[in-house]
Order: sequence, then C-alpha cells, then structure tokens
Amino acid sequence: MKRKIVSFAFLLVLLFSFASTSLAASSGPGSGNDTWAPVQAHGNIYIEGNFINYGQISLGVNFKLYRVTPTGDVLVGSNSTGTIAAGQYARLKVALASNQPDGQYRLVLDSPGDFTVVAYLGYN
Repeated sequence: MKRKIVSFAFLLVLLFSFASTSLAASSGPGSGNDTWAPVQAHGNIYIEGNFINYGQISLGVNFKLYRVTPTGDVLVGSNSTGTIAAGQYARLKVALASNQPDGQYRLVLDSPGDFTVVAYLGYN
C-alpha cells in the first residue's frame, strides 16, 4: 500500500511536469484498461506520457480514439505503445489520428497487463 501511495505521488509530480500548450486532457494512475472523458481536440491527435508496466510479463497498451457524435461514437484512429518490458516504463508520444475536425474525442485504453498511465491527449 505504501508503495502505491509513493508511486501515485511521484506520478502526480510527473504529470504536472508535462504541461503543454496543446494539453487536451490528462489521466492519473489507473489500470491498462480505461476510458477517458471526452475532450475537445482537432488536427493531429496523439497521446504522450509515461506508460509503466507493473506486470510480470512484457506487454503494451492499445488505444482507440473515437469522435463523439450525436448519433454515436465513431472510431477515427487506433495505435499502441508496442511492447514495454515487465517492471519498466517508457516515455512515449503515440499518434492516434490525423486531420481531424474540431470536436469531442474519447480515448479508450486497453491492455491485459498491469499498467499505470500518466499521459495527456495532445493535438496540433
């Protein structure tokens, strides 16, 4: 429990150090399976941050980016971190979609592993 609290505090410090003018959304620690609240974005949309593999096997995190529309969410892009070794982390910028119109976008993260994600959705 103490390790998780210390890790959480460390990750919060890292999160706030990543501030960017294109900041669209951020997420604190969580599992490798998460859905982020919709955020306003456009253009080239990416996720950037730290991906920490606490698991016993080397895996990655998969992403699906959806544009929120009145008739339902539309998949506009997907990508993954690639493999991150067990017990290691990677600081990555992963492209999700390009040339997107201004609108609300929702990100879904998926991994069978035990990941903590401290990252943000950015766009340019």
